[in-house]
Amino acid sequence: MRFLCTIVWLLVGSVGAFAQTPVSRSETLDIHHYEVTGLSPAHLIESFRNRPDPTVMATTRGGVDIRYDFAFGNDECRLMQIDLTLDIDITYPRWREEAQGSASMQVEWQRFKTALETHEQGHVDRFRRAVTSLSDRLVTIRPAASCQTVRAAVEAERQRFHQDISIIQADYERETDNGAAQGARLRFR
Repeated sequence: MRFLCTIVWLLVGSVGAFAQTPVSRSETLDIHHYEVTGLSPAHLIESFRNRPDPTVMATTRGGVDIRYDFAFGNDECRLMQIDLTLDIDITYPRWREEAQGSASMQVEWQRFKTALETHEQGHVDRFRRAVTSLSDRLVTIRPAASCQTVRAAVEAERQRFHQDISIIQADYERETDNGAAQGARLRFR
């Protein structure tokens, strides 16, 4: 399933003596599923355990694409337009026999699935905030004597985004015990 959510903001104004660069932002969100199977709690849990990484129930991955234009004039190079695209991929489990499962298993599955969605939404929210921060930093890149200097400044911000988001997402996993604190664990009685 693919969702395309386009969010466009133009930031125009001035910081100090120079005008801010217009920024457009868009987002793509792809949702994928993998199957788990089992008509008993033990079989369903065993299906998770047979995965390559049985401790990971769902994943959210994200990245940002930065495209920009610049122009050289009056002995300086300046960014003219920045386009940011946040790409997010979420992978959830899908219980193949859900309709055939016992009522108590179905109730637990729905509780688990809702908690898992809440946890993964937390990752999405952190990606979105990190892109907002990146956007705020990119618009402050000042004109320079060479376009290579401007390119290097954009690249430094791209690298900072990747470093920051890695730390932010790892902190979130620690804070939530990989979603367990939010209920993202199957608990059959």
